[in-house]
Amino acid sequence: MNYRFFSSFAILCLFCWLTGAAQNSSSGKTRETLSFSLDQAQTFAYENNYDLKNSTTDVEIARKVVKQNTAIGLPQVSGSVDYTDYIMQPTTMIPGEFFGKPAGSFYPVTFGTTYNMSLKGTLSQLIYSGQYLVGLQTAKAYLETSKQKNVKDKVDIRDQVADAYIRLLVVDQALQILDSTYIVVSRLVAEAKKSYENGLIEDIDVEQADLNRINLEAQVEDTRNARNVAYAGLKFLVGLKDNQEMTMTDNLQFFLAQVDRDALISQPFDYRNNIDFALLKKSDYLTLMQYKLAKTAYHPTLSGFLSASTGAQRNEWNFLDTKQVWFPAVIFGVSLQIPIWSSGSRKYSVDQARLNVEKSKVTDEKLRVGLELQVETAKKDFSNAYSVYHNKMKGFDTALKIYEKTLTKYKLGVSSSTDLNQRYAQFLQANSDYMQSIYTVLSTKIKLTKLMEKF
Repeated sequence: MNYRFFSSFAILCLFCWLTGAAQNSSSGKTRETLSFSLDQAQTFAYENNYDLKNSTTDVEIARKVVKQNTAIGLPQVSGSVDYTDYIMQPTTMIPGEFFGKPAGSFYPVTFGTTYNMSLKGTLSQLIYSGQYLVGLQTAKAYLETSKQKNVKDKVDIRDQVADAYIRLLVVDQALQILDSTYIVVSRLVAEAKKSYENGLIEDIDVEQADLNRINLEAQVEDTRNARNVAYAGLKFLVGLKDNQEMTMTDNLQFFLAQVDRDALISQPFDYRNNIDFALLKKSDYLTLMQYKLAKTAYHPTLSGFLSASTGAQRNEWNFLDTKQVWFPAVIFGVSLQIPIWSSGSRKYSVDQARLNVEKSKVTDEKLRVGLELQVETAKKDFSNAYSVYHNKMKGFDTALKIYEKTLTKYKLGVSSSTDLNQRYAQFLQANSDYMQSIYTVLSTKIKLTKLMEKF
């Protein structure tokens, strides 16, 4: 009877476990698809990108640092409880003269009570400290630097998402062209086989057509793999979870229509508005504050305190007895600490901070010259990419027309398979060059726009 009961129970548990596993598996496969324009993808990334989450947390940490440094100059309250139990009381040797004995003799005496307890509370207030005042300014400068760093991180992620978004669109368009071409080539292989069966062409023509199909199939597969990699990269940048998918609502024509070469090339550049230079200036101010902080090591520190305590000494453990006496004490005091001599330690610390300020000036000049060179190079790269794009677009249109005409002639028997293969290879190369030119012109535009952007 018990055996049948346990068997039934085991079967029921197994059924419940399998049902739960199936439900968990089913829920795990639930996927969410989100549609994003580029702007929407960038906005989503601002909240979900892993690096930006840490960057935002860094700003919050900097805020806490400012509050922590502010609290140092506010009143501080501390308390303590001390309890001592003399298991064996210490013995003190008292000179014999105190007891009318000959000089040079000593008598052992035990002082004190067995149990001792004291309660103490202290209120302290920093009155003046150069390190505190400048340290607070330094903490605020650190907060401003963290904020500027967060802005730069957002700009970097914004442009990385834009680049990845456009790259994926380019791969998708290239894949569309290859897929449609594969359909045409597959039909051509089928037609070649029929023509061979009818004795109209040689077997080598069929084999060549099939070889073209096989090579194109490999190229399509390679492009699909590239598409998967680009898609995974975009998902990672945006911050999508494993069970989330995305579709893109913008297209390449939308971005190409926004390209205005003349306006972008003629736009004046002011390095002071650049995001990298703005961040460097925040960093320079922080370096200056650290220099001032080092010099405050020569300043005195003034503080005051108020302390109240009470204590009791007992030979019996009766501290909770309210009838027994506790002995209070209240102390008020002021402490002035004056640095006098540090064997050069403070001086060398100040010298290091001053040299860091000098280094920051050189770094500023280096970045200024470097930014102007970057802008000049970026403008040339963008202008060249724009010209190449227009040339490759015309070349692709021409290659497509030539291939289509040659294909028609081949079907009519007017053109040879050799001509068709040459035009086919020419068309595929033109397609690849055209897709690459689209990505290059849009990518260089993103880079140049970031350099020219005002912050």
